[in-house]
Amino acid sequence: MARVPDSLRGQIVTPGDRRYAQLRSTYTRSASPAAVLLPKTTAQVVDALRYAREQRLPIAVRSGGHGLSGASSNNGGVVIDLSMLNRVQVIDERAGLVRVEAGARWANVAKALAPYGLVISSGDYGGVGVGGLATGGGVGWLVRAHGLTIDRVRAVEVVLADGTLVRADADHEPELFWLVRGAGAGAGIVVAFEIEAVEQRNVGVAQLVVEAHPDGRTVREWTSYLAQAPRELSAAAVVFAEGRSVLMSITAVVAAESLRRARPAVEPLLAIGKVLEHRTDLLPYPTLVPTAHLNPNVGQQRGTTTNGLFTALDDAGARAVTRAVTGPGRAVIQLRSLGGAVNDVASEATAYPHRHQDTLIVASVFPPQADAALNAAWRAAGARADGAYVNFESRPDPAAFARIYPGETGARVRRLWKRYDPDGVFRSALLTGQANRAGQGNRSIRAGQAERTSQGSSAGRSGQPHRRRR
Repeated sequence: MARVPDSLRGQIVTPGDRRYAQLRSTYTRSASPAAVLLPKTTAQVVDALRYAREQRLPIAVRSGGHGLSGASSNNGGVVIDLSMLNRVQVIDERAGLVRVEAGARWANVAKALAPYGLVISSGDYGGVGVGGLATGGGVGWLVRAHGLTIDRVRAVEVVLADGTLVRADADHEPELFWLVRGAGAGAGIVVAFEIEAVEQRNVGVAQLVVEAHPDGRTVREWTSYLAQAPRELSAAAVVFAEGRSVLMSITAVVAAESLRRARPAVEPLLAIGKVLEHRTDLLPYPTLVPTAHLNPNVGQQRGTTTNGLFTALDDAGARAVTRAVTGPGRAVIQLRSLGGAVNDVASEATAYPHRHQDTLIVASVFPPQADAALNAAWRAAGARADGAYVNFESRPDPAAFARIYPGETGARVRRLWKRYDPDGVFRSALLTGQANRAGQGNRSIRAGQAERTSQGSSAGRSGQPHRRRR
């Protein structure tokens, strides 16, 4: 490696440094970069990018380190790790305007905003980095009440591939602002966001486990109810095989300040299958994304994941989803509610165009299973999908690009990626099909994988719904 700039002295980590073991990998991939840079300021991000480009090595950008594709690290290249760029500042308490740096994690954001009685609709796992999730989408516990994370972004600060720092909002650099909200990984390094938070201190949280019908009716009834439920209700469910049974572990969150308001929204879920466990509590919002989630990322959850967006899942579709759990491949399936405030936004308003679907379904397999098992499990359900979400795709390639950014959205994304990054410094594997894969092998978790994201990545994670103890 060449001599590091004076501004980054002590902030470059190479093999042999005691810090390297905890900085080399992502949550889902083991990796061996030549160096990890740890800028603390926007000016240092500019210096880090220039230095990295001078090395003529692959460049990865990391906020949380969680991305499912592994693109936030690499083998033999340079990683620009934003974890030291993590400040959270309330700019205007009355308007709820908050400046959040890209390396912050959502547990810290929730903790910082709690004294103000404010929350940001984000993912559902506290260890997720802000940068990746807030450039890809953001499906979490308040999604139906307050929309995707990108729907609340009001301005961004971006370091472009040539080192230029640009502030973009609806009136200044509107094309860059459009692109960053949904396809930000190929635009540059987003170093900070101005996000409109909402007033919320407590939420109703129901956790239940139900036995699902093998014919798919439980999955269909879940999706049918969530599609027309009060928008204060958002929910996620993990569907998995338990011996000969199929179980659904559901977490339902109601944006309400009392159990009296929360319980009626949750009650219909108790009728979709035989209830094995159930409890409903009123909890402070930060308990859903706790600081206990702030673990180091050392490649600890290897898996293969894909997803689809659905509207009005019919009986055949619900059977296909359930069959993905019980049939060949035996995937773990997640259901995530959409609709509500998400669909208030026009499809052309951001680079996330999927504004009519009501359910996101995610399929994952874990070692020793891999691509073939996932393909077998997901084929029938995936054929019925109407689009896909970038933050839950661990196999980025042009076919995935077409599902994530269909039609004119895709053409515009390609055009703007080329405009803002003409040399392809941040070129996505969604275009090339050549993911910056890291090493293989680590333990697996059978349920609860969700939206973990990182800039430069095409995948992510969002929460760990309650499940029955085995």
